[in-house]
Amino acid sequence: MAGRDDEERLLRERRELLKLKQGIIEESDIIPQDEPEEKPKLTGAKAVENFFYHYKWYVILTVFFAAVFGVMIVQAVTKERADLNVAVISTTADSGIYPKLDEIERTLERYCPDFDDNGYVHVRVNYIDLNEASGNIEYIDANRQKFQSIELFGGESQMWLCDYGVIEELNDVYEKIDFFVDFSEEYPEADLLDKEGLVLASTDFTEYARWSTCPDNVAVYVRDAFENMTGNGKQAREQRERALTVYRNLVEGNIVNADEEQ
Repeated sequence: MAGRDDEERLLRERRELLKLKQGIIEESDIIPQDEPEEKPKLTGAKAVENFFYHYKWYVILTVFFAAVFGVMIVQAVTKERADLNVAVISTTADSGIYPKLDEIERTLERYCPDFDDNGYVHVRVNYIDLNEASGNIEYIDANRQKFQSIELFGGESQMWLCDYGVIEELNDVYEKIDFFVDFSEEYPEADLLDKEGLVLASTDFTEYARWSTCPDNVAVYVRDAFENMTGNGKQAREQRERALTVYRNLVEGNIVNADEEQ
């Protein structure tokens, strides 16, 4: 209907223009056509109401995703950061490491200062099970990949707590590399494995961890920095310095968070 009305209006205007040219009618005789009335612009509450009426679902979805995104940002910002990352690695069930993971983390926090000065101490234990006795190929491969990519080459943890089976494996693969720091000169009186690993059973650690059965081949090591290996960046260097501090506290029996005892 609207299209037909437009056509008739155009025809009428053309006729009037023709008559005007021929002098049949005067310009003053032309009756102006009524222009469509402009809709008044809404303001204030009416404008808001009209906007929400037409775009309410867009608004709802936008608010929803903004809220989800905001929560993710808050969680990322407030996520508890670790003062120290420690790789806890076991090659055999006889090490007794796995059942003591909670106590190992809690006890390490007794020797760890608040490096971040944020009011609390947190040691993140990264456990890796290299025991292949289960025969579960997928489980074994997953842990092997974690050991090689994250810890061995990535250097996420500069302090290692492990049984001697891990050291034997490293010696087989990296026989010409001094993978860990030699502490024999710095701590000549300490009970060390291969001049590097502090035997936990010779320290107060096992008492605080309630681990009287800790084997003599479970020790704490600190990764050394050497060429041709990743894991030597700025973050790794910072973690190494922190690991050296905690190692010294373990050797000297220096408890820096005595109130953490449970």
